Amino acid sequence: MASYIKNPRRYYAVLLISLFALSGCKSTPETPPAPAKVIPAQLSHLPFDVKVDGEDIVDIQLTLGDRNLYLAENGHIKMVSIAQCPLDISAHRGDFRLPESSDLAIASALFDNYNSVEIDVMQLKDGTWVNHHDSQTGRATVYYTGERYKLERMNRQQYANLKLRQKGSNDLLDMRPITAYEAFTTFAAYRSYDQLLNVEIKSEANGHELTELDNMLRQTIGQGGFYYSASDLEMLEKLRGINPRVYLGFVQGAHPTSVDKVTADLRRGAQNDDYYLDNQSNIEFAGKYGTKRYRSRYKNYASSPGIKKLNKKLGNNSGLHLDIRSFMQNTSVLNSAHRYGMKVYTYTINGTDYHQSQLKRLSKPKLPDGVIVDTTPYKICQKLFNAAVPKKRYQPLTASGRYIASLPSDTDFDRFNEMLGYQQEGYYISLSSGLKAIASAKAKPKKVSHKTNATNPHGFPTIVDEEIETTNSKTIILTLPSSNND
Repeated sequence: MASYIKNPRRYYAVLLISLFALSGCKSTPETPPAPAKVIPAQLSHLPFDVKVDGEDIVDIQLTLGDRNLYLAENGHIKMVSIAQCPLDISAHRGDFRLPESSDLAIASALFDNYNSVEIDVMQLKDGTWVNHHDSQTGRATVYYTGERYKLERMNRQQYANLKLRQKGSNDLLDMRPITAYEAFTTFAAYRSYDQLLNVEIKSEANGHELTELDNMLRQTIGQGGFYYSASDLEMLEKLRGINPRVYLGFVQGAHPTSVDKVTADLRRGAQNDDYYLDNQSNIEFAGKYGTKRYRSRYKNYASSPGIKKLNKKLGNNSGLHLDIRSFMQNTSVLNSAHRYGMKVYTYTINGTDYHQSQLKRLSKPKLPDGVIVDTTPYKICQKLFNAAVPKKRYQPLTASGRYIASLPSDTDFDRFNEMLGYQQEGYYISLSSGLKAIASAKAKPKKVSHKTNATNPHGFPTIVDEEIETTNSKTIILTLPSSNND
């Protein structure tokens, strides 16, 4: 028997996100009536947003499921479970593929099975808490007149006139950024019981204003469903007095070398408008502090004395969130933190590939407790824990299913739809090496014999004609004339 969707509200949100992603349009799609979704009995064990329409879809889903994966309605490949990944994976500003400061980015990250979602909040001049990262408009949000405004000088009505930018293209959308209250209610509506909201506070606030923020979170999400992070240690101390039970994460500034690298990279790309818009916050960061001044003011808590100081101020239910470069220079900070019952999270300002490459260098016991990333849980889990290896409990019945089953363990399933175009040619997209042949990935290198024999006394390699494989694809066979010219 087929099963019907169990949570219409979550399904409708997925449908809305899917329409937005597929349309690539500049406005929020009109609200369509949620269709009755029928899930085939064979797929009833998969999550509610599993894709159920399309040719060979049941066979495709069951073959993916053998790898702990499934194809969602929005076209993304997701993990059925991230229990194999003993790491808290936090979505940096929500789903990195969708406009930040939007409810879509929060909801989509929740559906992608991140353990937590990190958002930034700050205050307008009238005291309204909003979901916004930058201190001024221009990068992720734009005022309708084109003027740039500092958030601290805007009121709620002016904030409502801002427009969001589309990720990637930087096109303006007919969507406004959301307030903090809207972000909290969106999270509360679509979260699973074990998913948490990381609220990073970006603006100054007094005790009364922080109490108002904490009450808002308790009323919308509930105690235990959220935690705070900030780079202002004094603010976190105030929050500890307001909420003795909440987790507090101190965000240590980026390593000076990371800032130097960002500055150098941005200087090279400053003439590219799209590059500037994508990295404007980092440009402003480097311009505001300057690497020399930044180095002189940089405080490093990634040491046993540093952890002890944080613990004294924030208590055991706290942690250090630091640049992966700082962590790699002192991985013993993890043990120091654990001795006090504290946690360590890593982030980067030098790109997600760099972050992942550094994490891969660590043995599993030395990995941080969590990572704040701009990539998918699948990619983190697969690169660090090889969590999508086929169990070979299902035998596919279709060509598409057999192709999926043949894919090596280093396949980049985040590019699944693109990869299907190479099915006939026998190629796949690797996590680290781009396009590769499936046969070459599985072939074991032959041992080269260097033994000498009577006919080859000098040990030169003997060249032997290889057997031509004609079953994989069309083969061109050339017939050369013999030595007798016949």
